[in-house]
Amino acid sequence: MSASRRRLLVGALLPAALLLSSCGGDAPQSSASKSASDSGSTSSPSTGATSSGVLDSVQIKEGGGTSGAPALVLPKMPVTVQGPEHRIVKAGTGATITADQKVVTKYLLVDGRDGKARATMWADKPVTLPIGQIPQFQALVGQRVGAQILLAIPATEAVGPAGDEQLDIKPADTLIYLLEPVSVTAPLKEAEGTPVPPKAGLPTVTMGAKPTDPAKITVPKTAPPTETVTQPLIIGKGPKVVAGQTVRVSYTGVTWRDPGTPFDYSGKQPLGYVEFPIGTGKLIKAWDENIVGQPVGSRLLIVVPPKDGYGEAGSGDKIKGTDTLIFVLDILDAS
Repeated sequence: MSASRRRLLVGALLPAALLLSSCGGDAPQSSASKSASDSGSTSSPSTGATSSGVLDSVQIKEGGGTSGAPALVLPKMPVTVQGPEHRIVKAGTGATITADQKVVTKYLLVDGRDGKARATMWADKPVTLPIGQIPQFQALVGQRVGAQILLAIPATEAVGPAGDEQLDIKPADTLIYLLEPVSVTAPLKEAEGTPVPPKAGLPTVTMGAKPTDPAKITVPKTAPPTETVTQPLIIGKGPKVVAGQTVRVSYTGVTWRDPGTPFDYSGKQPLGYVEFPIGTGKLIKAWDENIVGQPVGSRLLIVVPPKDGYGEAGSGDKIKGTDTLIFVLDILDAS
């Protein structure tokens, strides 16, 4: 229920706020050089293109960059590729990465035009990547935690046809990434925790047969509340959601006026859930304020009067300015 969809940078590779907040990546500093020489480069499985072999000659200087990150030494400049390519520099020994997981990884981005770092998330600033949503990073799937992977991606497939002026990325550039996964997690498919009997007088909920099915919501024969009500139906056992995090939720939304017809539900989305930043003013007030502080794994019943929803303007043809909204919402992940 985001008022404006979360803007993603690098073709859905990273939330823009994450990448830009840790930029300030200066040019790599000199250090003793170590050649990246293991498995050889290969084309991305998604493209089927023939590898150019350009990643075979990229060298890695351990500790040569900022924030304890390595630096990349390119064989020539500019480095260009026609499609995504990757190279497994070093095999990992930890857990195997699967497509439904989130991967916490050290991350270095270098522009192949000049060999300079554009972003560094290393040591104390690894980044969390939802692998299933990132076609360009499918090379991580099947690798083990601790691996070291080089990726080369045309900038037009990463930041779009206009490039990125703030990061000094031009449309003709090739972007080169060094990734080193440090851990993996598997977000929940549905709420898990301790059931809570709902208070009398609130709408009742019957969940669908599958997590992607809409819930059935029945309202009492009373007037709707005039203030937002947040009733946990399941209290999760995960960490509490903090403002500024990106949360993953599944949900069903109906109006008090017409509870039998969902105006929206997450099962319609390709992945069966949605993700958005929380507590940053980009959602309806009832979500932005009432999801924060709830444990991951929780299922919430949220009853929302117009003032905390879409206001007098309503939203589209399904939500009038006088409608009270009812949501049942599972918090699947927060990072």
